Amino acid sequence: MGTQSDMRRNFLWNTAGNLTYFACQWALTILAVRLAGVDASGIYNTALTVTNIFLSVASFGMYNFQVSDAQNKYAQTAYVKSRLYTCTLSVVGCLAFVALGALTGANPYTLTECVCIALVLLYRLVESVTDVYNAIDQKHGRLDIVGKTYAARGVISLVTFALGLRITHSMSITLFIMLVGNIAFFVAYTLPKALPFYTKTSVLRKTVFALLLECSPLAIYAVLNTTTSSIPKIILGRVLGTTALGIYSPVTAPVLLLQVGASYLFTPFITVFSEHFSNKNQKRFLKAVGAVSCMILILLPVGLLIAQYIGPWGLRTFVSAHVEQYSYLLAPMVYAAILTALVLFFSMVLTVMRCMRGLIFANIIGIVVAATVSEPLITAFELQGTTYASIAALCAQLLCLIIVGVRKSSSHFADEPM
Repeated sequence: MGTQSDMRRNFLWNTAGNLTYFACQWALTILAVRLAGVDASGIYNTALTVTNIFLSVASFGMYNFQVSDAQNKYAQTAYVKSRLYTCTLSVVGCLAFVALGALTGANPYTLTECVCIALVLLYRLVESVTDVYNAIDQKHGRLDIVGKTYAARGVISLVTFALGLRITHSMSITLFIMLVGNIAFFVAYTLPKALPFYTKTSVLRKTVFALLLECSPLAIYAVLNTTTSSIPKIILGRVLGTTALGIYSPVTAPVLLLQVGASYLFTPFITVFSEHFSNKNQKRFLKAVGAVSCMILILLPVGLLIAQYIGPWGLRTFVSAHVEQYSYLLAPMVYAAILTALVLFFSMVLTVMRCMRGLIFANIIGIVVAATVSEPLITAFELQGTTYASIAALCAQLLCLIIVGVRKSSSHFADEPM
């Protein structure tokens, strides 16, 4: 498991790196507004929202599975090769979705929006491929490399985006420059850092397909989970237009840092949960679940205080003066962020338990709730209705995850010696 010093180093680097990355991602939404206006921000955030779903297809929900593959059931090469298939599937699916969106709906996608969606998808596929090598690093006790990778990618994205938009004043050209910068970093840093831990082996295609088949419930979960969170925003854009989404996303994006900070509290401990569950150490397993849950919940009052007393100033200072009037969106978004972190945490726990059907069931419930309540709530409460819809879906999803997790753990630890 590594020394306590190694775990501390991994925790600090991973948390700092991911917070840096997502802070830079939030800064991108701010720059889109400040340098190109609300309409361009709407296009950019539409691309992000749409590609969220297809990034899940590319990643196939495999990261936690790969890291918790304690018995090395599948070779590293199998994980690498599987990503080629999932990325291809992601591209095909996204192109079909964009084509449908360009031909139908009250607000069909324009040519510029289609191009930007395609470029953002390719940019995010770099992230998907990177995750395979990050998992290899983490399994070998080098989560600090993962943190450094995320931090550097965030800074590179921010710098190329800012320079590209200021020089070219074109969102599509800017996204292309950002894509090239991330590919260059992957080749220059990510691959060389992972290669010492990577053992290339000959893997049959049927082995790769076996891996994909075993992970297919996780992939379904990942797509469903992302769809649950994307539905309210997609419906917001379709009902009120991309300009409304261009306002909503930059205003609520800072709260996502709270969600990210909460989420990455538990990422370094995936192997710990896996070991306790595998060894049927119920006491330590449940103690770890309770401790992480409490750490996430502690962030709720912190987030609410920041939203109340610093939020309006932050929007006025970092976004623009005219969006300060939307600061009322922040507090409900804090609840949504904490709920999202809890959902991600308990999803990770069920992944360690290999309870795939429970993951899928919980996410189907979330999608049904999101699809049912989004349009009525957005119609009634406009921008705020988007967050209300997310909260309703997340509550239903979290409740299902907890119920399934309790039942699975009771069964698993039933024969544990007293």
